[in-house]
Amino acid sequence: MTRQSRGTLDRSIANALMSTLVLSVAVSASETAGHEVELPNVVLFPWFSMLIGVFAYYLISRYAHALPYTAIMFITGAMMGYLALYTHGNAVAETIRLWLGINGEVIILTFLPGLLFLDSYNINVYLFKKSFWQLVTFAFPMVLAGTTLTALVAYFVFPYGWSFDLCMTFGAILAATDPVAVAVLLNELGAPSRLKIHIAGESLMNDGSAVVFFHIFSSRFFHELGIEGFGEAIGWGRGFALFFRLSLGGACIGLAFGVGLVTLLFNFNRRLSKEENVIQVTTTIMTAYLSFYVSEILAGCSGIIAVVFCGITTKAFGETLINDSHLTEDFWHITEHLLNTTLFTLGGAVWGGVISSTTSIDGAVHYFGAMDWVYLLILFGLVIVIRFVLVFTFLPVTSRMGIGQNWKEALFMSWGGLRGAVGISLALLLSAEVFKYSESESVSEETMHQYREFTDKIFGMVGGIAFLTLIINGPTSGPLLTRLGLVTPTETRKKVVNNYEQHMRQNVLVEYMSLLGEKTFAAVDFGIVKEHVSPLSNVTSEELNAAVDTMTRRNPDKIPNIGNLMRYIHTTTNDDQCTSFSAVANAKGVARNIRQKASRLRHSQGDTRGTVYDFRTPLDKAAALEERQIFIDLLRREYHHQLDVGELDSRGFIPFSLLQSLQVADDAAARGLPLQDWDATQTLGRITRKGDKLLHAYRVGGLFNRSGGDEDFHAIRIQVLQALSFITAHLRAGETFKAEFASVDSQSLTLAEKVVLDESKDQISRADAAINAFDAEDVNAIKSQYVCQVLLYKSAHYFEKLSKNGLMTEREAGNYLNRYDIELRRLRLSSELKAEIGYLTQIVPDTNVELGRLDMTQLSESEEE
Repeated sequence: MTRQSRGTLDRSIANALMSTLVLSVAVSASETAGHEVELPNVVLFPWFSMLIGVFAYYLISRYAHALPYTAIMFITGAMMGYLALYTHGNAVAETIRLWLGINGEVIILTFLPGLLFLDSYNINVYLFKKSFWQLVTFAFPMVLAGTTLTALVAYFVFPYGWSFDLCMTFGAILAATDPVAVAVLLNELGAPSRLKIHIAGESLMNDGSAVVFFHIFSSRFFHELGIEGFGEAIGWGRGFALFFRLSLGGACIGLAFGVGLVTLLFNFNRRLSKEENVIQVTTTIMTAYLSFYVSEILAGCSGIIAVVFCGITTKAFGETLINDSHLTEDFWHITEHLLNTTLFTLGGAVWGGVISSTTSIDGAVHYFGAMDWVYLLILFGLVIVIRFVLVFTFLPVTSRMGIGQNWKEALFMSWGGLRGAVGISLALLLSAEVFKYSESESVSEETMHQYREFTDKIFGMVGGIAFLTLIINGPTSGPLLTRLGLVTPTETRKKVVNNYEQHMRQNVLVEYMSLLGEKTFAAVDFGIVKEHVSPLSNVTSEELNAAVDTMTRRNPDKIPNIGNLMRYIHTTTNDDQCTSFSAVANAKGVARNIRQKASRLRHSQGDTRGTVYDFRTPLDKAAALEERQIFIDLLRREYHHQLDVGELDSRGFIPFSLLQSLQVADDAAARGLPLQDWDATQTLGRITRKGDKLLHAYRVGGLFNRSGGDEDFHAIRIQVLQALSFITAHLRAGETFKAEFASVDSQSLTLAEKVVLDESKDQISRADAAINAFDAEDVNAIKSQYVCQVLLYKSAHYFEKLSKNGLMTEREAGNYLNRYDIELRRLRLSSELKAEIGYLTQIVPDTNVELGRLDMTQLSESEEE
């Protein structure tokens, strides 16, 4: 399945999930409001949140990389909630108010299964089993102790008059940790697996235990309202029985659903069927939500623990049964993003309403005054202290259990205990349940307002703690991790990474030799290449000889033109002194060696005749018509390949004209006409040239300053790059076409195939003639810059592949990717401005000084300059 089709399926399934969420909210809101709710207004909130999330991500990724995305969405939601209280008569305010009335159970049932299943599925099963009792210690005794200590703070420090059961409920809510931001950081930095399992495993387990304690103590608190059927006076014996039922029952239900999911995955075994792969993904999300529903609603057990054990069981026994792991993983990441964005925005909206001084329709005052902020800051400090006390109190025990734990890991674990999705969900549930049941006639108006104020204060505190841990603990966890030496690269690791870089340099050099072996790029100026492509800035003769050997082995028919390259090449003498080659003598010598090697390889590989055609059979016009259409499809695939690997710049109108020209070619081929995509490309190019001119003016001058850049050179550049992409696509499509249609026994092609290939050659010659019509010096400069772009993307893709395959950490690969991203932008400016590299070095900082430090502000300033 292609990346494009996988992405479409991911979005379709995720949209279906969000539609279900919207319908649930519609029903919930209509019940709460007591009247029918217009569905369009309900639909708006999640997608409006996504819209804000898009802009938030852009700003964070360009200007404030250290800030967590969820924290920004939370504070954005707070502003939305605040504004919704004071604005009326518009759809945005209405949709926010509708979502604020969402049923508490709907919140839990909608958000938590989707967020927890991916985390549990991604866990290291072996380390989870090995550290199970250690994680149980983190999750149950430590969570109960933390719940109690936090309750004591709320009971004795806060002046709100909360009952002890409500304080215990509050402590259980704050006991649930959310390590999403820290987990991402651990993966980026390549933290040890044992530290990852401590953070992720403890979070999954204590989410379940926190919810168990929440159920017990919230039931006791609800019983205080005196509403029949709402809450229960749970005693010690009943509490222990309920605890074991919730936890062990949830685990058993999760295991049962996990086994059922593995069985379904085993039977959906048609790996090559796209539909069956989609069904597998649908089965995973179906099982995640059903296991939560059955455990939480039908069986009265812990839904969170059920989902966790379902995910772990699936990972242990079903990972190899998934037909398309990329589809499954991409879908769950999209789902996690959608749910996190909506949940944190919704939580922020509720929090924004709570901390605002206003009077609601029912007369209840929601107020979060100056002293409440002081108590929030005190609570934040005490929560951190409690976390440290608990982790280090249990350290003598946990260090001797499972996989062990040292003081550095305990210190990081203490600081990395962020609060997030589960805590916000539980606080929303508590608030929604109290607001719903306090409307009973048996509850006095004074009691109703009092208990609603209690839950408002709790949500204000929980939201504040979540926000503070996200913006303080989250960004500072990285420096702390490095300072503790938990991810410091060893000398051996540095050698490994350096070895990767050497291999990358050699691969890029081989690619450059291959390009020099093509007629189109034979005259590329290496002076431009070495200035723009850092991996080739200091090539030695030994590296060049190795690259030539590799290239000639792969393709003996290609002989690279290295004439203008040799004067830049250095060699190391026996005395380790670098001396320059004689440009002419060495160029001739190396070229002669290349031809001799290529000749020997061709001789050893036997007959290498050109294309052979079978003239014995007459021309089949119907076959030519069909094969012409196939050739057009090959061209389309080649253009998309050029976009994927960076040979074709997606930020412009060249891809548009090339791809649209194939639609014209499709229509012409259907009417029996020969290939004529070059004429279509030129026609479309003339139409889009105005857009290219505006885009060029924006790139070199910004929105308002239209001075700068050589517009005439830019016009030539666009047409040359268009022709180069056109020629490259036709050549590659022709090679694929010949390979796939050649006769198996004689390796010959029919006359119908000859017709199609001849038409392609005619199109290539016309594109080549268009290039030759321009000044040779300008064309060569454009070709050189094009080669630089290809080589830089080649360098970047090498490290992307290493990171994807687990050979490099995300942070290690990211350093190189940041470097090449800057070099590509510098190259683009050079191409747009027709500027020398020295000028660009002044306006774009040197990438070798400090990798990854150039932000979009600097680049934007340089472009305006």
